[in-house]
Amino acid sequence: MKKLLLGLIAFCLVSSVFTADLKSSEDLFLYSDAKESFDGKDYGRALKLCEDAVFIRKHNMTKEIQYLKTAVEPQEVVKAGDKISDVISVLESRDEYEAVELFNFYLKRKGEDFFQNSLKNFFEYLESIVVFPEVQKLIGDIYKLEGEYQFAEMYYKEALKNAAVLDIPDERYDILYDLADISRLQNDKAQEEARLLAILSEDSVYSNKALTKSLERCIFQNKKDSVEKLFTMYRAENFYMMKAYSHLSEYYREMGEKEKSLIFVSLEVLTGYTKAVEVINKRNINFENKGLASVLFEVSLNQDIVQWGIDNELWKGFYNLAVIARENDCYLFADTLLKILAEYCPEEYYRKASVLLIK
Repeated sequence: MKKLLLGLIAFCLVSSVFTADLKSSEDLFLYSDAKESFDGKDYGRALKLCEDAVFIRKHNMTKEIQYLKTAVEPQEVVKAGDKISDVISVLESRDEYEAVELFNFYLKRKGEDFFQNSLKNFFEYLESIVVFPEVQKLIGDIYKLEGEYQFAEMYYKEALKNAAVLDIPDERYDILYDLADISRLQNDKAQEEARLLAILSEDSVYSNKALTKSLERCIFQNKKDSVEKLFTMYRAENFYMMKAYSHLSEYYREMGEKEKSLIFVSLEVLTGYTKAVEVINKRNINFENKGLASVLFEVSLNQDIVQWGIDNELWKGFYNLAVIARENDCYLFADTLLKILAEYCPEEYYRKASVLLIK
């Protein structure tokens, strides 16, 4: 009896070690260390850790895939068909607990609906995550900082190709912006514009030409209430487009296309403003939006929102909106906005800059 018990304990220990080895997180630890080295400007070490992470990911995933394929090869399991739930039931009846644990690990990670209860879909997913797009992007970042733009672009494109398996799907936008930045650094203006506009191809606001035309008319009417109308009537909710709006506004301003620059900076500011209003309304149910000044004043009471605006250059965007409006001969609009910013802009630099521009 004692020997049997010791045997069972040994079997459990071996099984748990084996399963833990299959689900090793070493690749993620290496990636985390690589990011820390990158942030610490130790790019050589970061690159080495990235290469190690890619190797470990491929090694471990190949091992997991082979293990699970072997587990579902017996005729009894094959007869269960393509439904994951049926396959797991048979594996449980065969005491294939390690395989069941691996199935459940990924079902929990992605959600059962993701695989549509299909064994085929499950294995296709496992094959897809042999790649490591987060690391590919980080390698691109390293090469970009080293001035090796061709290598950087190659790795960014690989990361974008594999973006479907990013743990955080919206990181795809970061890769798209990185590619646009490579074009800027190589002084390829046409490609920079094309890549930024490609990001906006997914944007419901920019693609709504009737809306953007209406927004344009609102500003170019250049009336005393045009500023308040702009911030009352229009909203832009896709935060991931904000940087594209900003960069395109700067791009068209440099190219002398003042009207386009004005539209894009207005979309940039409206996106940030929409986000700020959304947060304020959630925090203060008694807040009453009485116009732009009231919103900016409420923002100034929330230092984290102020800092978010600084980090995302929102207050600079407000100031640029006034400046570019003036460049488009919308003087009344510009001066009305500058007077509000001079008193209520949450960032001191642009508050003072606005004062200096008032006529």
